[in-house]
Amino acid sequence: RSSDLSNVYAARNTLQRSIYSLQNNLNNGSNVLPFHSKKVKTITHVPIVKCQSKHMINWGARLDEMFMSTSHAKFYVALNTLQPAPCINGKSNIFRRSDLDYSVAKLNNIVVNKGEGLSHFAKYIGEDNMIGIALWDGVDGCSGMSCDIVIQPIEGQNKVRDYMDRRVRWLRVRKYMVMAATLIEPTTESLVSGLIGSIAINAILMNGELKPLWVYFFFHMMIWYLIDWIQYHRLQSFNNSSKYHKKFFMLWLLREILALPVWIIAMCGSGIEWRGQPFIILPDLSAEAVVSE
Repeated sequence: RSSDLSNVYAARNTLQRSIYSLQNNLNNGSNVLPFHSKKVKTITHVPIVKCQSKHMINWGARLDEMFMSTSHAKFYVALNTLQPAPCINGKSNIFRRSDLDYSVAKLNNIVVNKGEGLSHFAKYIGEDNMIGIALWDGVDGCSGMSCDIVIQPIEGQNKVRDYMDRRVRWLRVRKYMVMAATLIEPTTESLVSGLIGSIAINAILMNGELKPLWVYFFFHMMIWYLIDWIQYHRLQSFNNSSKYHKKFFMLWLLREILALPVWIIAMCGSGIEWRGQPFIILPDLSAEAVVSE
C-alpha cells in the first residue's frame, strides 16, 4: 500500500507489527538490546528506493536504488541493531507523541502542550535525526525495527549529477549533526577500507611485497561485491525489472567509485540546497533559508 502524503510503500500489516514491537520493547523480534538498558521508544523501517521511471536508462535513480539497497541498508541495520547512538531515517517512524512532548519539554526546559512536541522540529532539515536524539536523551529511548522495509518510488529522468547532489546535501547536513561519524565515513566504503586493509596486511605480514597487496584487495572487493549482490536482490525481490538486475555490476561499480568524490565535495563546502532553496545550518543545528537580495 502507498501513502500520497509520505510517498512510501509498505507491506500489509507493517503498522500492526510496528505497534506490537513498540509496545513490547522489541527490536527485530528480540527484547535483547546490547550495551545499554534503554527502552524501545521508536520503531523504524529500512528505507529503500524503487526506480519506476519509464526511461530506458536512468542512471541517477538507479544509483539511488543501488545505494539505498546496499551501502545504506547495511549500516542502517547494523547501527539499529548495535544501538551505539540514534540512527533514524525519516521515511517511516513510529513513536508516542507523549514521549516526544516530554523529551522536548525536558531538554529545552519549556512547557509543551499535548501533541505539540513535533512542531519543535520543523526548523530542522534533518528532523528525523533530531527526533531520534531527543527520544534517546529525553526518555532514555532507543529505536527498534519490525523486520519490514518501506519503499520510496522515484520517477522521472535523473542524471548521475542529481544523485551526487542529493548525496552531497545529506552528507553536509550530517556533517553538522554527527561530525565524527561523517568524517570517518570513507573508511566504511569498499575502496578505501580495502586499500587500508591491503596496505596494513602488506606491511605487517607480507614484508612489503606488492603482489599479496593486490591479491588481498581483489579478494576484499569480490567478497564486498558478493555481499552487496545478495543483499540487493533480497531487498529488491519485489522488483521484477530483471533487465536492470543484469546491469547490477556497472551500477554497483559506479556507486563505489563515486563514494569518495561525493564525500570530498560535501566536506569542501557548507551550502545546502533543498527543493531549489539554499539554506545554511545554524549553530543550534536548525536550518535557515538564504534569501537573495
